Amino acid sequence: MFNNKQVVIIDTGMDMTNCSLSKHVIDGVRFQFSGNEIIEDNDFQDDHGHGTSVADTIMQVFSEAQFYIIKIANEEGKTSTRLLQMALKKCLNLNIKYICISISVTSEGYQQQISEITHQLVNQNKLIFVSVKNGSHSSYPANLPTVIGVDGQTFCSNDSFLFSKNREVQAIFDDSPIFVYTLAERFTFFKGTSKANALCVGWSMRILSFNSHKDKITFADYNHVLEQYTLLHKVEIPIVKDMSENKIDCNLVKKFGKSIEKAIYEATNHKIDISSLYEGPFISRLSGITFYNFVDFWSNLEKELKYNLIDYHSINILNVCSLSTLLNYLEEVVVYSSTKIED
Repeated sequence: MFNNKQVVIIDTGMDMTNCSLSKHVIDGVRFQFSGNEIIEDNDFQDDHGHGTSVADTIMQVFSEAQFYIIKIANEEGKTSTRLLQMALKKCLNLNIKYICISISVTSEGYQQQISEITHQLVNQNKLIFVSVKNGSHSSYPANLPTVIGVDGQTFCSNDSFLFSKNREVQAIFDDSPIFVYTLAERFTFFKGTSKANALCVGWSMRILSFNSHKDKITFADYNHVLEQYTLLHKVEIPIVKDMSENKIDCNLVKKFGKSIEKAIYEATNHKIDISSLYEGPFISRLSGITFYNFVDFWSNLEKELKYNLIDYHSINILNVCSLSTLLNYLEEVVVYSSTKIED
């Protein structure tokens, strides 16, 4: 019988210094090249951050998840089909139903071997989830008939998705940015089909956890269950509004403007007049704030405002995508925040 709370993550590894996530790790391995040979060891520490973000995304949906880590990508996020082949072979000997591959390969080498291994995994009633390459509607190995291919689209929430068992790429999940862990317990915005695939894994684990026959669910059964689930749940696609329609509350500018300017400077060494951000996105070249340094900006802003946001996971890209939405979000979280920084 499978432990249906466990999932294999084939990616860049896991940041084992992150206490929140590492306690959910049951074991792991690394495959890497030594010359022309592939060697296996137990050093699966993440030195890129992608695999850690995948795990955190799964946790946001299914908090009981436990991870077996297979590291095949290096600090640049690069891997090969030979390493993927070895990782999938490893899965044949693991008593774990769910396999998450939020990476794509540019070469279709070893395609026959990988296809054969995925067939063997399907015969073991295991489920393999593979993200489509960003910017493509189909890519290898997400297009294999033995895996669940996952593409991305923007929905109104992370619990909205589409699923069709007759499509080459069956699943479409939300790919808009969410705030998750990366290396050194820092947060970053995580987006794209990798994020969509992690959501698909988390939701699949969550949905099937209520199925009394989850251990015996086959690949065909899974496709039927997820398709029926989507037929019963309405999917909402957001209406994109023009940034210029966002009205700036002058009172909120007076209240938070100087703190925002100072937090931007502390994070970017970039002096800016708050009025220059009235139109257009807040995370932009103009402000100097990016998906990667936003956590530094936010940390500095907290110090300026003398408050702590209890859980950074609650930061939504829609709340900080423009100055107007950021001001409204600050008004909400500062007023209702229960944790204050002492003077």
